[in-house]
Amino acid sequence: MLPNTLFYVLRGYATLQAPKTIEKADVLFFALHGFLLDHILVNRHFQAYPPSKQYQVSFWKWAIEWLEQAASDEARRDEIDERIYTYHIDLIQELSSQSLGTFAPSASYVTYLWPVDNPPERPVYPGYANATLLESRTTIESGTTGLRTWSASLILAQYLLQHTALVQERRVLELGCGVGFLGIVAASIQLDDPDASSSLWLTDVHEPVLERCEENTKLRCNRSRDHPDIQLRSLDWFDADDTERRPAVDALFNEARPDIILGADVVYDPSIIPPLVQILAVALTVRKAGTTPEAIIALTRRNEDTLADFVRQAEQRLQVETICTELAARNIFTNSAELGQPAHAQRVTIFRLQSKT
Repeated sequence: MLPNTLFYVLRGYATLQAPKTIEKADVLFFALHGFLLDHILVNRHFQAYPPSKQYQVSFWKWAIEWLEQAASDEARRDEIDERIYTYHIDLIQELSSQSLGTFAPSASYVTYLWPVDNPPERPVYPGYANATLLESRTTIESGTTGLRTWSASLILAQYLLQHTALVQERRVLELGCGVGFLGIVAASIQLDDPDASSSLWLTDVHEPVLERCEENTKLRCNRSRDHPDIQLRSLDWFDADDTERRPAVDALFNEARPDIILGADVVYDPSIIPPLVQILAVALTVRKAGTTPEAIIALTRRNEDTLADFVRQAEQRLQVETICTELAARNIFTNSAELGQPAHAQRVTIFRLQSKT
């Protein structure tokens, strides 16, 4: 096992953390060189699902400078493996031919890691499970913000890993599933009990988002590909208040019969609050005798007025309980969030909602 300081470098690379913000481990040249070569450069997972080439150029520039400084500090004559230099040069030449810097950042694989008792047979790193996704590196792509993972999803996924009974042996439905991070984590938790009867319904209104989500859940490196009952469905929250379209909404929830509703960063604009509260009211209707569905919603506190408006409107129709508020930085998956910016100032609040009847 690597010392924590080197693991944090691997985690930073996997999640595209800005290299200048990655803390350099206090290790000898030999250990650093072997780590960068074996755990990153020739790591089979990163070869199959690499960070974007733009990111890799900046990372390897930073890493090579670190290696050269470490060798100098120790007055070593050891040479840096030629493969590291060659790989970096090839990346630069490839991007230069594509007019580096004139285009928006390209989509990239992002790999999130978390410690588990029973890791997969071929883990990205020993003792860790992973969720790997192809994500946008811009705020908006194809007219939606749903093509990347946001802070609230990281905090909610961590909460689920700490409270696995919320999704194990239960029928789970996610509102606004995005590219699938939370769904992949929930699927992994459910698969820890393969004999249990669990289902996972991932919903979103944007077809490109649902398509990307399906592709991500089916990646060979993700445990979600082995889940026997994952459904992806289009769901427009505004339809819950439309007399012509409401029957289709009711039909979806009658089929899914969710025990628990999940949602992360679903309050991004005041205009979305009324349809969100309406869809939650529909989703939390009791459909099975002896059960009381609940919703666990995680919201990043970007605008306090918008958050307070959601709570006010939700309390008019539903029971609302504040579970906790966490710093976005206090998650186990990454040290950065919101387009790679430091997450120390961001807070995420998790709510539990249930029907009043």
